[in-house]
Amino acid sequence: MTVQDLNAIFGKNIKKYRIFWGWSQEVLAEKMDVSVNTVCEIETGKKFVRAETLIKFAAIFQTEAYELFKPDNVLPDNAAGVLAMYSEDVKKASEKIRNTYMKKLKR
Repeated sequence: MTVQDLNAIFGKNIKKYRIFWGWSQEVLAEKMDVSVNTVCEIETGKKFVRAETLIKFAAIFQTEAYELFKPDNVLPDNAAGVLAMYSEDVKKASEKIRNTYMKKLKR
């Protein structure tokens, strides 16, 4: 599994969650405070996000960040190494950002 594969899985899951919540790309972009073009690029796997933005997505979708990386099928053995690259950044940013965005969701 490559980083590009991981980006594609992430983007596909962002789109699935967005559709599940019944939001357009415009609504999600507003909630994330990004452009619609950015949401489109993320959903198509052309762009990946920083750890802070990853945690915002997880908070907005009321899920854990790792759930956004689950493919439809089982991850190959080397996927753990790719995911580990993001692990520390996610841990550092998650608590602060998750709390902030959970408050916004309650509005």
